[in-house]
Amino acid sequence: MAKVERVGGDNLAISDLYFSYNDELPIFQGLNIDVRPGEFLSVLGPSGCGKTTLLNLLSGFYRPDVGSVRLRGEPIQPEDPHLGYVFQASNLFPWLSAVENVEFGLRMTTRMNQEERREKARRFLQLVGLKGFEDYLPTRLSGGMQQRVSLARALVLEPHLLLMDEPFAALDAITRETMNDELLNLWDELGQTVMFITHDIDEAIYLSDRVLVLGRPPGGVFRELKNELPRPRSGPTTRTSELFWQYKKELITDISTVTSQNPRDEAEMAEVSLISKAEG
Repeated sequence: MAKVERVGGDNLAISDLYFSYNDELPIFQGLNIDVRPGEFLSVLGPSGCGKTTLLNLLSGFYRPDVGSVRLRGEPIQPEDPHLGYVFQASNLFPWLSAVENVEFGLRMTTRMNQEERREKARRFLQLVGLKGFEDYLPTRLSGGMQQRVSLARALVLEPHLLLMDEPFAALDAITRETMNDELLNLWDELGQTVMFITHDIDEAIYLSDRVLVLGRPPGGVFRELKNELPRPRSGPTTRTSELFWQYKKELITDISTVTSQNPRDEAEMAEVSLISKAEG
């Protein structure tokens, strides 16, 4: 694996946050979450509970009606160089090679010359296991490889906070588990703060220091699970441990409880439908 300097993470603080899409349908009311520097935090919940909405608030793409979202004590801005975002889809430019896709952000945000940018982009592609594929166009790469390029594109900017919106949801189970392991290796080496959105309970447990389950809007955090599984983690050992299965049973129960919280009236039903559409 290529060697890079440890980046480290910043504290993320969500304080007394209120947000609605049209001033009538509240999504969050008085939401408070604190993420310590270098923590890996996962967020679970059924469709319509506001997971992607939360991530858009954390990225600065949405603004809270009341309250604040602060990174290292400062209000978050979408153009913050300390903020990285990995989407569900790789969203690569199809006409650019892997290394050119990774290099693109450096062209927009740094004063590096072309040789410096290219060398750094190649180093981060090697970091995600794509040495030898630098000059491949996205159409020649598998889905898993495209997501590696997307991850390298975010990491090359050396963000202190990495927001990840179900980045492995479209991958097959075997590739997904491989990417989970590689993400943990990268996180261990780089040390960034990570907020990871997922529908997959096993993935949340395997990756995280802490798991939040969101309730129906405007419920906010329904449950917080502090993960005491030892690190470093290994697929066969960790996923078959008694504590892993205990956490899984608890979270399945939590998700089932949240899912059974049917909307109380037509207004709330419209709210859940609105959020689901907004989150794709």
